[in-house]
Amino acid sequence: MVTVRQITQKKDLKKFVRFVDELYKDNKCYVPLFESDEMNLTNPKKNASFAECDVAFFLAEKDNKVVGRIMGIISHPYNKKNNTKRARFSRFECINDHEVADKLLRAAEDWARSMGCDSIHGPLGFNDLEREGLMVEGFDVEGCYITSYNFDYYQKFIEDNGYTVDAKWVEWRIPVPKEVNARANKVAEMVEKHYGFHEKHFKSASEVINKYGKKFFSLLDECYEHVYGTIPFSDELVKQTIKSFKMILDLDYISLIFNKEDELIGYGIGFPSLSKALIKCRGRYFPTGIFDLLKAIKHPKVIELGLIAVKPEYQKLGVTALIIKNMHSRMIKNGIVYCDTGCQLEDNLPAISALDMFEREVVRRKNCYIKQL
Repeated sequence: MVTVRQITQKKDLKKFVRFVDELYKDNKCYVPLFESDEMNLTNPKKNASFAECDVAFFLAEKDNKVVGRIMGIISHPYNKKNNTKRARFSRFECINDHEVADKLLRAAEDWARSMGCDSIHGPLGFNDLEREGLMVEGFDVEGCYITSYNFDYYQKFIEDNGYTVDAKWVEWRIPVPKEVNARANKVAEMVEKHYGFHEKHFKSASEVINKYGKKFFSLLDECYEHVYGTIPFSDELVKQTIKSFKMILDLDYISLIFNKEDELIGYGIGFPSLSKALIKCRGRYFPTGIFDLLKAIKHPKVIELGLIAVKPEYQKLGVTALIIKNMHSRMIKNGIVYCDTGCQLEDNLPAISALDMFEREVVRRKNCYIKQL
């Protein structure tokens, strides 16, 4: 018999986090998350999002064994921004058993309904920088650190429970060419000369964070205001996010663009891929995982492109081309083999068209689902 219960105790939250270790132990494409980060995500004292969200965790069990999990989130900033009464589901994982999936989804739906919500969508995290979407293509491709991975049977389970597609994402793989793209180079030179846009250089990633960390997020809020699922970042959430990504930042894969008045008008951020290191250490820093991770950060062959943000009034003035040219020239110098993008909404044509200058292939597709309650 399958039972689902809402959990709050630390020992159960550990089961919630560690369930995926067993579930994906034989899957070579799944990239584990940092266990410590996932534990912090369940802790109101360490997760700033709890101040703005209602959260519930559920475990499914059968024969005294954990067989599934799901997390419910009500993001009040999202609902206020969009004038909705909507919940999210996240961290949905289960064995290949329809009954388990049905009961997990029903538990999240019942909780959302009891909290006054009239719909639920997901998979989505607390904010747009978390892993989002249900993978529906790309199961035989090694996953990324910054995006999610799941089994192929999840799609049927979710759709059979009355969920319909509400948004679609694609993820691209871009081989790094031996030379900087001629088009990007030409546009970059033109905007530098004509508009005075320029890249600033820094001594360390810490210097960048200390000077411009908060501006990153104010610019992110401005640029992504109308993008699906996004919320504004609170001051505490900004501090938390900076802390979580600080270790893996590398100056070579950051480009900050300024105008003549030295105002930050756009930036691009990539990360050394941690996928192989995380697979090797199974998401744990100790006893030897920290050394694998440091090696991956210092000597990457793959870069995961986090995001590009450009102030709306500058988006048609070639700033993106300048960012791409700067980052790609350093990737070439460092011998990077290819880049994997994060999730790109299929209908975000400006973001996708910026990639038209490169050869690329779709390696993953993901959906966000919605259900009226």
